[in-house]
Amino acid sequence: MSLNQSDLTFLRQSLPFWNRLTEQEKKLVESNAAARSHPAGSSLHNGSADCAGLFIVKSGQVRTFILSDAGREITLFRLFERDICIFSASCMLKNIRFDVFIEAVQDSETILIPTSVYNHLNQNSLAVSDYTNQLLSSRFSDVVWLM
Repeated sequence: MSLNQSDLTFLRQSLPFWNRLTEQEKKLVESNAAARSHPAGSSLHNGSADCAGLFIVKSGQVRTFILSDAGREITLFRLFERDICIFSASCMLKNIRFDVFIEAVQDSETILIPTSVYNHLNQNSLAVSDYTNQLLSSRFSDVVWLM
């Protein structure tokens, strides 16, 4: 679903690097981002079989988890309003070698920036690349703390 004016405002305010993008990059994001609804219990990302893109949580709650060798779910972290999920674009991250799963804990609304668009930004904008590295470091810190 394309973005309405409220979604566009939310998108602009949620991306910390927005003001450092070129006008062309901003238009690329705005024209390709999509609003998504996720009922509680539904999957946003299903391991390596899926690479939708970068999700920004607009409302609700999602959790990121891995499966143990015994098949148990191990929650790595939860995301709330304005949190950004980078692992849903893990196929663009060259050294990620484990499957993560993301599901809606509550009915949730997100904005999705497709992997191809985010990857383009990440490769061509120092601000996006810096942010991606910071976000990955933060999430890995959460995971290490959990373990």
